[in-house]
Amino acid sequence: MTKKLSRGPLLNHLDAIEEKCQHGDPSLQDIFDVLGTEGHFVLITFLTIPFLQPIPLLGMSTPFGLLISFIIGLAYFGKAPWLPKSWAKKRIPAGTVSRIAEGSEKIVLKFAFIFHPRWKFLFHRPFRDLNMFLLIANAILLSLPLPIPFSNAIPAWVILLQSLAHLEEDGFFVVLSYVQTTICVIYFLFLAKGIGAGLNFIGF
Repeated sequence: MTKKLSRGPLLNHLDAIEEKCQHGDPSLQDIFDVLGTEGHFVLITFLTIPFLQPIPLLGMSTPFGLLISFIIGLAYFGKAPWLPKSWAKKRIPAGTVSRIAEGSEKIVLKFAFIFHPRWKFLFHRPFRDLNMFLLIANAILLSLPLPIPFSNAIPAWVILLQSLAHLEEDGFFVVLSYVQTTICVIYFLFLAKGIGAGLNFIGF
């Protein structure tokens, strides 16, 4: 007998967005009102994607990293996602939003065997505090203007895994983020050791 996977908050939000589109063109604020606090993690995921590749994006990582830190702070204190007024009032064609929501739902359902609600205790204290600390710590690491391969990508993957975990309440992705955090710590320790050795070599 096939085990039935539980339906997570992300699919419920997508259904609610499709329903809202039936009443006319939604504004960006309408969409984020549906997403609620999970809207923070939609923004974080969007902001993190450019940094997942190995080449650091100098000039972008610092402002993006600081912005992600700010958004994480709002999420931690349960504040609604903040959008500039000019963005919040912008209306998007209902047909476009519906197609995006339907496409997203198909993707989520396709990968439901690896991405679905489980191990929800990892979203409650003390793990909740640990998760938020890891998000902020990796956002700060992301913001460092280091012209070194993978210096953006390694912390960015921690942030992405945590964001996906919170979007679907998937504790398995939280555990994956802990593994990636270990890799991140090892990487930056070796990086710091290498920089220290270089400074000693040139007499600093």
